[in-house]
Amino acid sequence: MTENNQNINENRYKLNQIYFYLTEGCNLACRHCWISPKYQTAEHSYPSLDLDVFRYILRQAKAMHVSSVKLTGGEPFLHPQIREILDIIRNEGFSLTIETNGILVTPDIAEMLATFKGLFISVSLDGIDPETYEWIRGVKGSFEDALNGIRNLVKYGIHPQIIMTIMESNKDQIEPMIRLAEALSAESVKYNLLQPIARGEKLHEQGEALDIEELINLGRWVDNELSESTKLRLVYDYP
Repeated sequence: MTENNQNINENRYKLNQIYFYLTEGCNLACRHCWISPKYQTAEHSYPSLDLDVFRYILRQAKAMHVSSVKLTGGEPFLHPQIREILDIIRNEGFSLTIETNGILVTPDIAEMLATFKGLFISVSLDGIDPETYEWIRGVKGSFEDALNGIRNLVKYGIHPQIIMTIMESNKDQIEPMIRLAEALSAESVKYNLLQPIARGEKLHEQGEALDIEELINLGRWVDNELSESTKLRLVYDYP
């Protein structure tokens, strides 16, 4: 292969984004989670990605022209060195995407995130009230904590995407979720489907999964009607 052909192929097949699953633990115990991390408390913590390993992988990613980093978990903000991780990503010039439940997004974390250019952050919110949300998420009191995390982001000029996983128990909250997202000054709402994987398998067995026809009809409703009723960007994950 000539040098010119090698350069062409490198440009054609550049990698865009690298995912980091930072933690094995999570501070929620969501019924539908397809990763199924261990429930982490102050008394019981679980392994997280070593900082030196993170640096090593990031160096390799940069050599492969990766320009964006995505952090997820478990819950990424449970990582004991999350501030150092954020510093490294910012100093290396990567754009940043984060998937979080929002509960650990304190004002100082939000202020730190506001220093990133090209930040995109998604916060999972599967219900518009404590009863629905906390049944799905498995921890009492977590609904208000999640809302406060979103408010902290917005306070520092970050307008997150709200992610809602649709199931029998919350399907009637699809439109109300849009109104809640508007009230919270979110950027968009994304509707995910319940997957029959890990914990989600049990929910499927319990009849929480909607059938294909209903999912498609809901998607058409979101795309053709609800999208006309809001300035928010709506994203629906069709089966």
